Amino acid sequence: DNIEAYNRLGQCLHKQFLFPQAVRAYEAALRIDPDADGVCHNLALAKTMLGDRTGAAPLLQKAIEQAPESLLTLSYLVANKMHLCDWENIEKQSQEIVAAVMEKRGICDPFIFQSLPSAPGNREQFFCARANATISEKLRRSAAPESVRKFIHAPPPGEKIRIGYVSMDFRSHPMAYLMMDVLKKHDRRRFEVYAYSYGPPDDSPERRQFMESVDRFVDVQNLTDGEAAERIHEDGIHILIDRKGYTYGARLGIFAARPAPIQVNYLAYGGTMGADYIDYIVLDEYVVPPDQQPFYTERLVYLPDTYQPNSLRPVAEHTPSRADCGLPGTGIVFCCFNQTYKITPSVFDVWMRILDRVPESVLWLLKPEEETANNLRREAAKRGMNPERLVFAPKLPQAEHLARHRHADLFLDTLVVNALTTASDALLMDCPVITCPGQTFVARGAGSILRALEMPELITGNLQEYENLAVSLARSPERLRKLREKIAHKRKIAPLFDSTSYTRHLDAAYLEMWRRHQTGEGPKTFQSK
Repeated sequence: DNIEAYNRLGQCLHKQFLFPQAVRAYEAALRIDPDADGVCHNLALAKTMLGDRTGAAPLLQKAIEQAPESLLTLSYLVANKMHLCDWENIEKQSQEIVAAVMEKRGICDPFIFQSLPSAPGNREQFFCARANATISEKLRRSAAPESVRKFIHAPPPGEKIRIGYVSMDFRSHPMAYLMMDVLKKHDRRRFEVYAYSYGPPDDSPERRQFMESVDRFVDVQNLTDGEAAERIHEDGIHILIDRKGYTYGARLGIFAARPAPIQVNYLAYGGTMGADYIDYIVLDEYVVPPDQQPFYTERLVYLPDTYQPNSLRPVAEHTPSRADCGLPGTGIVFCCFNQTYKITPSVFDVWMRILDRVPESVLWLLKPEEETANNLRREAAKRGMNPERLVFAPKLPQAEHLARHRHADLFLDTLVVNALTTASDALLMDCPVITCPGQTFVARGAGSILRALEMPELITGNLQEYENLAVSLARSPERLRKLREKIAHKRKIAPLFDSTSYTRHLDAAYLEMWRRHQTGEGPKTFQSK
């Protein structure tokens, strides 16, 4: 009957990715005391990891009633509402979170913060990340003083530079579709490539491919942050790359221990880490122009075309019929296969206006929880749109998901957080992506991808242009056909899917980082060649 014991057990099970068991432990605690401090919050987070955001909603509401001053709990509540497309008061709550962060009244998960519907800018995101990094480091030092030590970084033992990628996503994950070719194509005459994995056990084909794509694959899941840092240092890693940032499962304690002389924020988190122990961030001048350096603690390393690597992934030969996909036999198919948290009320307004201006068209979305689908149908009806014009695509294996893109006429991007891997997926299948860039990294990613495909005509300057372009293309089958042909041509010759050139530029960036370290010049913003 020990509430704290059940709560701690749940936390330990959660960290081991044993979410059903964690849920049972938290529920046992609540059976003893339904109002136990912190347990509703923890149970809600475990339920979200099982995809039960509907079940998490009342728990988060109770958690915020128990701790009304907790900004972190409020941010999880709002994030859950975003996933559920429950938009009641979400703009107001979003603004409250931004104001609280700027007034230093608490910390917020930076990954949630950057996707808030109020679209916090680079300055606000910097404040959020900086506060999070500072407090996290203080907590780490007080909780694990033995992990605070100074590593001595020796010069390379041989001619090769050892680079280490740290992630929990060496598995069936969007990272696999982006990074696999890069890992294979690093110049082995100059680099030795390590992967440090702390994700759950996985026997997927992607996991096996990752293991084959690097020189050494090291599982550090069961090591503490300090122990993992020790292992990385013992391996003599010279450039350590964080492939999680502030996304779920981040283990910043490894990097805070400084096991490598150069540490890099790359690809997973589109923003600054706000941490003094991350030296560089790899990006391009479109997603983060040089004048935004003041809002990044890292030095900016610019790749020439786009920050995002890509590869030509397998596509199923069989194309399901429109009927099999739940689509009508005729009419334009607009699609957006982004996660639902990226859908904000403002972009949904535009989507409904587009459907209204293009009769018999439909909007094709990834199938979410039933509660989320019902909320979206309800929001469509509020805007005078027949909810049946929303079609939901069930989850499929990646190759089959790509194949059904053949029925999509136009991909409509989200605004606050753009389509990233999903944009590349659509373009791989010759489906035009229309975007309207914002001011932050995550709001400019799709524009970067389109520029690398040499298709800037699909980047609009404002929401009216975005709406008009979608309607204009939908009403002009010949123009749409020529656009798809152009994408098919550019896919073969433009930089976007040229993983060999991309890896060469990334290798050059790593070499320059190491050169600057050896000469004592220290980190500095530069353009990779």
